[in-house]
Amino acid sequence: MTPTILLGDIHADFAAAKRLIAREEARAGRRLPSVQVGDYGFGHWSPRERHEVGTYYALNRRHRFLRGNHDRLEDAQGCAGFLPDGTVVGSVLFLGGAAGASLGMGETEIPPHEMGQILLDLKQAPSKPSVVISHDAPQFIAQRIAMDVAKGSTGSSLALAGNAAGKISTSRTQTFLAEVFAIVRPRLWIFGHWHHAWAYDEGDTHFRAMGFQEAFTVALPWN
Repeated sequence: MTPTILLGDIHADFAAAKRLIAREEARAGRRLPSVQVGDYGFGHWSPRERHEVGTYYALNRRHRFLRGNHDRLEDAQGCAGFLPDGTVVGSVLFLGGAAGASLGMGETEIPPHEMGQILLDLKQAPSKPSVVISHDAPQFIAQRIAMDVAKGSTGSSLALAGNAAGKISTSRTQTFLAEVFAIVRPRLWIFGHWHHAWAYDEGDTHFRAMGFQEAFTVALPWN
């Protein structure tokens, strides 16, 4: 088990990401690996800023990130630290992408044929990942967050998308992630996208949504 910093959506605030990492490492008294759960901001930075981010990740290989719906995939893929969709390291599965493309971001969901291959690989795997880290959430979890926000328990800039009834439209990604859950049934599932710190237990799985620019350290079964 490796203590690992988890970072919520950053939205191109690279300075905030570095501050959060520095804070968590100061608390631990040593360097730690980190995973940012998508919507980092790839595609929104200037050339100078892109160079700064790329240099940071090239020099600090312990830090990794997913892509979200506010990241241009081509830019993220070209940066050290990128975790491609479907990557399994140790017993942790990483899945990026979500519906709701920003202007100019291109395709922000995993292509259907790649989803199919990931599901097949998981079904055939002799052992299943015990932790999933993704940008979005399975459909049934997304619906629960929307219902909780509709009740006014806490605020979220994204969850309801203007629908006061707490109903949301499903997406290809959320349906896919629900299929992943049915196969894997991990003990822990951490995700971003919703800008809403929230937790829920479904059977033996603990779901944890990360708030906007939230960070915490958790022990993960990877290296």
